[in-house]
Parts: sequence; C-alpha cells; structure tokens
Amino acid sequence: MAATIIGNSTDLAFGITSAQTGMVIQSISSSASSDAVELKNKSGDVTAVAFRNKKTTYSVQGAYTTFSGLVGATITVANGNAFGLSSFAAYITEVVRNRGADNFETVSFTAIRYDGIS
Repeated sequence: MAATIIGNSTDLAFGITSAQTGMVIQSISSSASSDAVELKNKSGDVTAVAFRNKKTTYSVQGAYTTFSGLVGATITVANGNAFGLSSFAAYITEVVRNRGADNFETVSFTAIRYDGIS
C-alpha cells in the first residue's frame, strides 16, 4: 500500500519505487567516489585537481525469491541513481544469503558501476 505523505510532499521521496529482480527489495544505498590527482606548486599549494576513475557503489538488501546474481556478473540495479556517470553496467562484487529459523531468507549484494564501462 502506498504511503500518504502529509506536509511538504513535493520534495520528498518515500519508500522504494522499483522492484529488484530476484528479491523483495528492502533497502538500497549508493555512494559515488573518484580518485583525485592534485597538482601542487613549489610552495606545496594545490593549484589544480583532476578527478578520475569515477564509480558508484550500491548495496542492496531484500527477501530472497529467485536472485541468481554471481560475483563478477553484470546487473541492472533498480532504484540506482547514476550520479551522472555515463555507464549503466554495474558489476557484482559480493553476494550474501542468510537464513534463520524465525525469519524469511534474505539476500544482499554489493555492485559497482564504473564510469566509461558499459
């Protein structure tokens, strides 16, 4: 059931908007990063900086249904914000499945999207 937002709802996001294949998605987080190469002058002051090797890292967790992703495989991350990167391919770096006596089976994965690799 969709949530009812009371108040300033035009600028707020609530919940998860898209399904992730193979799981009932419960949470997703993403972070963008890059390497910074600094140029310093004779006084040691930074006078220029180049950002390179941009990437986005995703962590997704949910209840397992049919998730079959493998480490090294390409995956489309639902709800993933691209942070302006030109690439749409994300590569799985970790998969974890958990089972408990009193809970649903869960699966989580971490994937990285590299700028320039599609």
